[in-house]
Amino acid sequence: MEFNVRPASRVCAATGKELIPGRPCWSVLIERDGRIVRQDYSEESWTGPPEGIVGYWECLVPDRPSSRAGLMDLGALFSYFVQLCESPNSVEQDYQYVLALLLMRKRRLILEETLETEDRTTLRLTGAAGEGPFDVVERDLSEAVIEELQNKLFQEQTSLAG
Repeated sequence: MEFNVRPASRVCAATGKELIPGRPCWSVLIERDGRIVRQDYSEESWTGPPEGIVGYWECLVPDRPSSRAGLMDLGALFSYFVQLCESPNSVEQDYQYVLALLLMRKRRLILEETLETEDRTTLRLTGAAGEGPFDVVERDLSEAVIEELQNKLFQEQTSLAG
């Protein structure tokens, strides 16, 4: 079964009230009509996982999206990603992984397959224009670290453009 889980919503599935950015919430995956659907619950309305769910977890409600994603130069980010693929060190592997996630979200990279080797998972990606393949080692990064790295990438790109 394939599924594409959307990001956290802004509304509690139990109460219909707005979820507050930065506050804890609970997310569940449940199957509906052959699709996996995400539902988010405020901390106050959470009474435990509903029956028939696929999985659940606690997370923080993300901040409101900024317009910065629209300002990013995808060509420059893709070029930086390619550069990092040539010989990434351990710090650059974090950037490479975050860039891969961002470029997949923007449909500039396509996930071809996931490779399992010994103790790690590798994403085999191709560029939307046929570039690659690129192998990116999956990193165990928290949402906070991913957000921090994305902010640094945005700041670097903004300073280069200005």
